[in-house]
Amino acid sequence: MDRFQLRRTCMKRYSVVQIGLGARGITHLKGFQNHQARIEIVGICDLQPERVEAVGNQFQIPQERWYRSAVEMLEKLQPDILSFCTLPDTRLELVQLAARTGVKAVCMEKPMATSLSEAKEMTEICKEHHIKAVVCHQHKYLKNFQILEKILKSGELGTIERINAECQPWLSQLGTHYMDYAIWANSGIGPVSVVGHVHGKGLLSDSHPSPDYFLGEAVMANGVRSTLQFGYFSKKFHSHAEDYQASVYPIDFWEDDRLTVYGSTGYAWAECSGSWGAFTAATNGSILSGKENGFRDELEHPIGQTKYTEDLIRWLDDDAQIHPCNIQQAFAGYEALEAMCISALEHRRVDLPMKLELGGDINERMRRELPEVLRKKLP
Repeated sequence: MDRFQLRRTCMKRYSVVQIGLGARGITHLKGFQNHQARIEIVGICDLQPERVEAVGNQFQIPQERWYRSAVEMLEKLQPDILSFCTLPDTRLELVQLAARTGVKAVCMEKPMATSLSEAKEMTEICKEHHIKAVVCHQHKYLKNFQILEKILKSGELGTIERINAECQPWLSQLGTHYMDYAIWANSGIGPVSVVGHVHGKGLLSDSHPSPDYFLGEAVMANGVRSTLQFGYFSKKFHSHAEDYQASVYPIDFWEDDRLTVYGSTGYAWAECSGSWGAFTAATNGSILSGKENGFRDELEHPIGQTKYTEDLIRWLDDDAQIHPCNIQQAFAGYEALEAMCISALEHRRVDLPMKLELGGDINERMRRELPEVLRKKLP
């Protein structure tokens, strides 16, 4: 039993409310429920009353704690933690509500916003009001990503030289995840300069607006390079039967992604499917690989989400225990991705942090400026 487990029963118990009761909202609730000694679920909220009833009954939450209005719930309950799993265009509004009602911590889904100006405002609000905010780039808590982290920390890869991220899902779906993981795999050191390419405007009308394909190259502050590809033109690692025109995407499509870290003495990779592999100085000329619980397993048994929640409790207990998914790192990744989109439209390198570019709507620019390109299956 670790020190956290020994002390948790005699420490403060934090109250939490959950807004958005879809699959991700339920996973968050399971993570909170797995820390009942430290967290009390005091309210749930969703615009769909049937969801509120179903989830309230599932988690045995009294009916007087069921809400359809986020404002009413926050103003009445004034919780310590606000967790919300809503569409990206509501993030800023909910962070503003959290600040107004004295919330201590915020948990939000990705992408953190739909524009860089919104993301920056959210980050500044949290700093000004001392809100500990985390963006749920939670795959780093999967067991195979933990194996990758152990390999990185062991030094088996020698000097890290390149970090590649490839995803079939588009930029604002899994892309923001993997930009964050590239920074995470680089010991938290982010980009200082980027270039990019984007094409296709079909997905700019999606609830998670993105170009159909995104390609970027980032130079990190320590000289490590990172190449990122998101969307249909990215390499497939698995077979899946998506239908782009009908917007039909099977679970195998959502798990088709990979983070690969290359060093001077080998490489290692992990996917949100739970798969991993390594060819390092310690594998004696062989490729080691394995399959752990992945993204879909988390829906039923949220082991990673429980650890994510535990790190939030640690941060609430101690300012020095900063959460690995903290909003500052998420903003650095978001800024880098938007800079790559600007690079694509303006045919130039973009250095970070950006200054003059802030305030524009990159998605609206891409809607205006990008040509139509048909997405199609590729060999």
